[in-house]
Amino acid sequence: MNTRLLTRPRHVGLAVPDYDKQLDFYAGVWDLTKAAEDSGIAFLAAEGSPEQYVVRLREAEEKRLDLVSYGAADPADVDTLAERLLAGGVQLISRPGPVDTPGGG
Repeated sequence: MNTRLLTRPRHVGLAVPDYDKQLDFYAGVWDLTKAAEDSGIAFLAAEGSPEQYVVRLREAEEKRLDLVSYGAADPADVDTLAERLLAGGVQLISRPGPVDTPGGG
């Protein structure tokens, strides 16, 4: 039986050189709300979403996709996913553990 351990997308992290312009775009055109902001990083929420934020916008010299965050049902599933990645030769930046950014994890 193939059990799906990822349950949903949580948020994307974007790096942008024109931070203020992009913040205006996501707030104005996409109608996202700034849930938190810290040192050039804004966490933007979508009304009706179960996630605390859906876009993490970071000021940077070059434009890029920083990350795509997925949800899992519980910490045990996160540990299982990490072990599968390690077994497949993927180098992890860090082991699973508590996340101290808005939204937690």
